[in-house]
Amino acid sequence: MKYVKKITAILLAAVLCFGVLGAPLCSVAVSTVKKSILQYCSLNLSFRKPEEKNYTCKVTDNGDKCIIVDAYNEGEYFWLMVRAKKPTKGRKQPIITVYETVDGKKTQIKRFQITVNAAKKVAMSDININKGTAKNILLKNPYDYDYKFSYNTKLIKLTHYYSNAQKAYYTLKGLQKGKTTVLVYLKGTKERIGSFTVKVGDFKAYIKKDYQNITLEVNSHIDSRYLAKGSINLAKAVGHYHADGVYTVKLENTKLAAVKAVGKTALTPKAVQLLAKKTGKTKVLVYEQRGKNKKKKIGTITLTVKKAKDSAVFTANRSWDNDGIFYDLEIAPGESFNLKKAVVNRYINSNFTGSRFQESEYTFSAVSNAPEIIAVDANGICTCLAPDPQAKNKISYTVTFKDGSKASGGGSFCVCV
Repeated sequence: MKYVKKITAILLAAVLCFGVLGAPLCSVAVSTVKKSILQYCSLNLSFRKPEEKNYTCKVTDNGDKCIIVDAYNEGEYFWLMVRAKKPTKGRKQPIITVYETVDGKKTQIKRFQITVNAAKKVAMSDININKGTAKNILLKNPYDYDYKFSYNTKLIKLTHYYSNAQKAYYTLKGLQKGKTTVLVYLKGTKERIGSFTVKVGDFKAYIKKDYQNITLEVNSHIDSRYLAKGSINLAKAVGHYHADGVYTVKLENTKLAAVKAVGKTALTPKAVQLLAKKTGKTKVLVYEQRGKNKKKKIGTITLTVKKAKDSAVFTANRSWDNDGIFYDLEIAPGESFNLKKAVVNRYINSNFTGSRFQESEYTFSAVSNAPEIIAVDANGICTCLAPDPQAKNKISYTVTFKDGSKASGGGSFCVCV
């Protein structure tokens, strides 16, 4: 029996060595990896490869054009993208085989079997909106195609403005009172993906659940308006705002936050901004006034103000510097650059935000990964000692504040010779 098995194995290897796809195939076929994909979607099957090698790709059992395959070599990668056009139910499942050809002989590298599942409906929620107002809405979209809509254009207007990671954002505007069903299709196809109902009316304004408890931060070294969590426009907190509505507040403890009026925008009403002033906790009463009507209380917000770490000041200043300190920063052998001074002037004592620290309130340290090229001393002075043809120098720095918080950054010099 062992002898028979051995002969069978030899014959099988011989068959595989000659192959059936044109050029001789000299290797044992790789195992088939099964993959599934939703109709109108894409699948990335790209993988790394030796940079000097080039692969090719062949698609079989795809007579109904269920999939479209794009493949090419680029450096250390073989890019392999699959686009699904038709479901494979009741059809053959396409096979993608990747080969390497050496001296006229093909070697299988990878093999995939693709199942395309039919497009499925996407759940969408009904929406209420007040006449003359607008808001952003989110619709899930797992497909490669944008959505197109069918609805009563006299009642509403839908405008697409952003898509990212299977999420599509639209601006919805209520034009006239009424009710309309929005039918959702994939653009360029007849595929209906979902629907939702929009009702335009005169709904009561309220404070959104996510804004009923608000936490702001304050730091004595910087104006709160520059901190990421130093202020908030309360217009964002009002649900079902009215086009003619003005929204104001009353703080039980006025020492905790300043109140500043903010104008109306395309998506928000005329309201106020809260800017943190002092740590503590207080109630914020929110009012709506429409035209000459009397103010009405629409809700209460619990406001908590906490102390922001000193590193938050650094982060706030850094957010205004788009390019960073090391952008196009050139240095030549023998030259020096005061990195500490640059960091302090931009991110600690900023003329733009007005933030200020005493020297005793922070320490600065920096290290170089290639001190033989760029040396850094205890004062943050970077000195170029040698050329850097491979551009391998990198400087890392850390600011440690008196409150124990830290901020870090770094980059590379462009060494000129």
